[in-house]
Amino acid sequence: MNRRATSGISLAPSYSLSVLKLTLWASGIAALLAAAATASGPMILAIIAGLAILYAHGLELQHEALHGILLPGERANRFAGLVLGAPMLAGFTDTRIRHLHHHRHVGTPGDVFDRSCRDFRSPRALFLHVFEPDRLLRFAGTTIAMAGGCRIAPHGRRSFAMARHEQILLAGLALALLAAGLGAAPRLLLVGWLIPAFVVAPPLHFLMTAAEHLGRPTATRRAEENARSYRAPSVWSYLVNFDNYHVEHHLCPAMPFHRLPRLYAARTGADPETPGLREAASEVAAAIVACSRGS
Repeated sequence: MNRRATSGISLAPSYSLSVLKLTLWASGIAALLAAAATASGPMILAIIAGLAILYAHGLELQHEALHGILLPGERANRFAGLVLGAPMLAGFTDTRIRHLHHHRHVGTPGDVFDRSCRDFRSPRALFLHVFEPDRLLRFAGTTIAMAGGCRIAPHGRRSFAMARHEQILLAGLALALLAAGLGAAPRLLLVGWLIPAFVVAPPLHFLMTAAEHLGRPTATRRAEENARSYRAPSVWSYLVNFDNYHVEHHLCPAMPFHRLPRLYAARTGADPETPGLREAASEVAAAIVACSRGS
């Protein structure tokens, strides 16, 4: 990364801001779950949508913990990251290893954890990738495999032990929640967790992350070419935790995410030609169509 571009932009994390983001996330979920207990009619749909947005947003906040800059210290980031990923059963350590592997190998054939045309080669592949209807089954299979000692990601001994422990913990929590919900509050179980986390949130999270690389050249190590930055309304930038400035994130992964817009402005001069959300979405859609046609 060009030091001139980062001059004057602090790399020091803002832990108070992180605590605020975590508080808003947790309090929003708590409020919606409380409302779900008594809501009826169209309000149920609004609650499901709100919870799905927050569950997907939690994965975007977890992203910052993966880089160790959400909270001070490895333990705090691991705990926060595990909590943030728990509603969608996304363990912290396994996700972290996969994500850092992506950073290390982006733009090479070794980047096996990013999207490629194989994910969109047919309507069935597109549906499975976007909606993830098998997410719970894959989680169960992964748990069984990891519990049996099978390493399904590029783990070392220590990271695999941590990921295995987290996977079993999440599985236990999920089973306990299912048992308690089915026995005491099946409606709340459906409205508060199963439908928002596994029906609505997966395609929403796909929309949040698809523009990061999809449709950009895949055979180059240059972040300016293989990643995409795009302008977006403030609420969208907040929901994706400013990861719409994805070129800047790859250029400087240690930079706190809320400062990525400043890095973008310093790097480009806030070029008005930079695509906005609509243009980025159009490029992603064109890339998916091209993949489905084999071009």
